[in-house]
Amino acid sequence: MFGWEVIPSYIFPLLNGISIFCLASQHAMPSIQNLFTNVFGGADANEGLGLLSISLDWQYITSVYLSLPLIQQANSWVGIALCYIILSVIYYSNAWNSLAFPMLTTSIFSSNGSIYDQSAVFGNTSQLNQTALNEVGLPYMTGSYVWSNITANLSIGGLLAHCLCFWGPYLRDTLRNKHSEIRADPHWKAMQKYKEAPCWWYIGLLALAFFSGLIVIIRGQTTLPWYAYVVALLLGSFITPFSQLLYARMGNGIATNQLMKMVGGAIAPGRPVANLYFSMWSHDIIAQSIGLAGDLKIGQYLKIPPRVMFLTQVWGTILGAAINYVVMISIVNAQQAILVSPNGNNVWSGQVVQSLNSDAITWSLARELYGPGGPYFTVPLSLLIGIVPTVIQWRVAKRWPTIGPLKVESVILPLIYMYSAWMSFGVNSINTSSIIVGLVSQFWLRKYHPGWFRKYNYILGGALDGGAQVMIFILSFAVFGASGVPRPFPAWAGNPAEGNVDYCNGNGALS
Repeated sequence: MFGWEVIPSYIFPLLNGISIFCLASQHAMPSIQNLFTNVFGGADANEGLGLLSISLDWQYITSVYLSLPLIQQANSWVGIALCYIILSVIYYSNAWNSLAFPMLTTSIFSSNGSIYDQSAVFGNTSQLNQTALNEVGLPYMTGSYVWSNITANLSIGGLLAHCLCFWGPYLRDTLRNKHSEIRADPHWKAMQKYKEAPCWWYIGLLALAFFSGLIVIIRGQTTLPWYAYVVALLLGSFITPFSQLLYARMGNGIATNQLMKMVGGAIAPGRPVANLYFSMWSHDIIAQSIGLAGDLKIGQYLKIPPRVMFLTQVWGTILGAAINYVVMISIVNAQQAILVSPNGNNVWSGQVVQSLNSDAITWSLARELYGPGGPYFTVPLSLLIGIVPTVIQWRVAKRWPTIGPLKVESVILPLIYMYSAWMSFGVNSINTSSIIVGLVSQFWLRKYHPGWFRKYNYILGGALDGGAQVMIFILSFAVFGASGVPRPFPAWAGNPAEGNVDYCNGNGALS
């Protein structure tokens, strides 16, 4: 994979999005090209939904679908199927004035379709100037991004309801019998020959992190009150057990940071930077807790001494933070223009950072945008709406545990909600390939070749990921321009000089 990754990512990028529909529409009328680009294009960032495209680029496919259980993947496939339909309906029905903006992007816009001038509204102090807001007007989001925010809240509501209704009794029994169940675990028994990491190590690290964050809040230009910092930590601590439970049972979780942004908007209205800090402090508790639990689990399976594991995690965190910061500064300085673009390209995209910015801006204007009478009132309301279907499903499962071949409790509505907005931004040409990888691994190999699956499946996934990621890191600095001027591969049919690499060139891609 180390050698192969050079081909789809640099020499032959068409391999990341092979679409018969795109190739066949090159000489079609503009309206057909626009439609095909929106529906079938997807090799470039925010290009289209990537329906039926085939990708051979492992950096995007990854080993995720080699490891996730089939029940999780089946729920995700339902969500992805809905996503194709819902995003198309939203855009072409002009919901939330979608036709005035690109179909897919995380940027925010003015009513005329231009990029929103947030610096005029919030200025150098990162605080709302009401007079400027009256002149510039409110920001607007694309219909696809509104749907992404709605599904994020639907997922959070569904997560809380699903954990309490379906898994509450299991969690209660586990806590009651935790000592007997732990002592029966062979991995736990094998670890007893090592000294446990003392609790005061964790408490000391917690205190150090808490006061370090408090100093940043007080001394830095965060515009976030100190008490909001405490609320952020408490909110993240409350949500963590629910996310941990879903992650433990399904192999992945859902994004819960939307809830943090909502609460941050209520605590610090008119201050987008404060909203960023609030959601970061709060959601990072969840992310770090899941990472910590996963590392400790791997450490137990590999019989790594707990004290060694603790020190390794601390050292890895410090080293990772330093390396990530240096790489980030290098890429931002070298590729700033493309990172702030609403679209990006097949190499660079600022979609994640743009989404953080867009959410911070819009939630700092929560009363105007998300309050009753606002254009996006459905977004916060969907937090409550997401609870209802799960409660109904639970009642149905109590009465009819199975309907035909389907176990009712195997339907995980929070996952379906999340994946029903899966293609709202980013590179979307990988879905078909990901589904094929999942079926081959978790169905065919697991069912018909269980010995091979147990021995090689996860090792293979790690090896493929490692090879692809190392090569991408090398290419990023050698030819993609992470540290300066890019050195593109010469143009040819598999690497077109203009337009999108999959030849879906509607929506002005060639202009």
